[in-house]
Amino acid sequence: CLRTLTVLKFANYGFDIQYTNEPNGSPNGKLPYLLLPNGQAIASNNVLKHLEQSGHTLPESKLNSEIVYCTMVERNLVPIVEYIMWVDSVGFEKIGNGRYLSDYPPFVRYMLGWFKSTSVAHDLRVRQPEYGAALDGQVLYDNAIRVLDSLLVLLDDREYLAGGPSQLDACVFACLNILIEAPVESPIRNALLHTDSKYEPLVAFALRVAEKYF
Repeated sequence: CLRTLTVLKFANYGFDIQYTNEPNGSPNGKLPYLLLPNGQAIASNNVLKHLEQSGHTLPESKLNSEIVYCTMVERNLVPIVEYIMWVDSVGFEKIGNGRYLSDYPPFVRYMLGWFKSTSVAHDLRVRQPEYGAALDGQVLYDNAIRVLDSLLVLLDDREYLAGGPSQLDACVFACLNILIEAPVESPIRNALLHTDSKYEPLVAFALRVAEKYF
């Protein structure tokens, strides 16, 4: 949700937010989605195409290898966010269950939570078999740390990773924001926030985006 919201903010696209736990109005049955005044619903994976068609494109990326970094983030940073929110037992109770399913009656909340957790774990295993049948959390953390190292080098002393607001910046910001704000202790959160962390520039990047656009 935050990733799509950030892309819309970067593109200066006017919209109102309506919070819901019901994905049924979306074309692909997933949240978030964009509902146009004419009633047309745009799935999150088609938001960029809609922005281009409506004249609200993102600034042109100055990073030739942006797609490579986006793929790296999708494969290694997004999974750790999903793992912490829906698979890790503490994260599930505090974030997945606590934030996203709290409006449901206890039994319904339990069933929805179980289905979501199982689905996320299954998807992670299918997408990346190297995590193993047991879905080794340490492997996910190690992969995420290596990506943070690469992003740290890429960012250097620039304001944005891709030289300006981009898909990559939106995705990384969304991941970092969740990892930083999540009320769950984890190796990656500790690496980001401990005193004299080498990842302080990435944390500062996330804070800048949050302050400027939110």
